[in-house]
Amino acid sequence: MIIVIEGFDQAGKKTQSKLLANFLKTKNMKSKIFSFPDYSTPIGKEIRRYLGGKRSFPPQVIHCLLAANRWEKAKEINDALLENYIVIMNRYYQSNLVYGTVNGLDMKWLENLDDGLPKEDLVILLDVNPTDSFSRKKERRDKFEENIEFAQKITGTYRKLAKNLGWHVVSASRHKQAVHQDVRQIVLKQMIK
Repeated sequence: MIIVIEGFDQAGKKTQSKLLANFLKTKNMKSKIFSFPDYSTPIGKEIRRYLGGKRSFPPQVIHCLLAANRWEKAKEINDALLENYIVIMNRYYQSNLVYGTVNGLDMKWLENLDDGLPKEDLVILLDVNPTDSFSRKKERRDKFEENIEFAQKITGTYRKLAKNLGWHVVSASRHKQAVHQDVRQIVLKQMIK
């Protein structure tokens, strides 16, 4: 099973991924967390340079790199699934759809970049208000997260795609335990389907 935790910067994706993994452990289920972009890979290092303002690429190139970064981990993801791990994705290709369409790219083109990767069973959008996101971030923001207008476009696109694609939406501007309770309920319902 693949569970994707999505959302804008500082929505709590990393925190909720860890809380979910810990919860699954209490139910004697093993899980593995993947975070994207994965900056430990060769392509991930290039993405970090871009996000840090050290590289410049047209939107098509950066979105191809983001997809390629997921392909770098495809074997690892498939291996985890074969070993019956519940795979938790701290972002997956859904982020590329959101950021890519905001950057003016065609949705179908973006979807094709990840065609063939393992498909998710469940997407949970942690819906955070951009002002809450900005107040949570202590260190410097990256290229995709530096202005409030862009942040509002991203959160609006996340909400629109969530509605159109049947993603679960959890208000993430609350305390992490309240958010975790909602995430847990969604996951448990999915498991008994």
